[in-house]
Amino acid sequence: MLKKTLKRAGIGFLLGCVIGNFIAFICVLISGGEGSIVSQKIIDICGGEAEALLLQSFLSGLIGFAGCAGMSFYEIEEWGLLRIMATHLAVIFAVFLPVSYILDWFGSVGDLLIMSLIMLVWYFIIYLIMCAIYRRRVKELNVLQKELEKRKNA
Repeated sequence: MLKKTLKRAGIGFLLGCVIGNFIAFICVLISGGEGSIVSQKIIDICGGEAEALLLQSFLSGLIGFAGCAGMSFYEIEEWGLLRIMATHLAVIFAVFLPVSYILDWFGSVGDLLIMSLIMLVWYFIIYLIMCAIYRRRVKELNVLQKELEKRKNA
């Protein structure tokens, strides 16, 4: 399981790097090309745009790393779906909050709270979808089990 988790984490890190910078690029496009793909605060801290972009890429990669590595929680058979998803969400938030603060992604605490609320709503929607999928699978397995028992008894 560790090997699979590390593989997922590596892929997640790469995806995080790409997606984080892509979102920043889209934000610059939406604003009419004003500004930079990296926050001015980070450029000032790092001493240049190239270094700031590397830091942004690395920290965005950490979010992807946490999200994808956390997918291994779904393989813990002893845990219920709610516990798995709550743990996965906690891991993502534990990484997302400091990274978003460091990278100056949000202008205010209010913006951060709104984004966090949006993430929670989406996570809840995904939870409901997962519950529906698992219920359907359990029903299908129960039908198959009953058919198998009928065949054995016949």
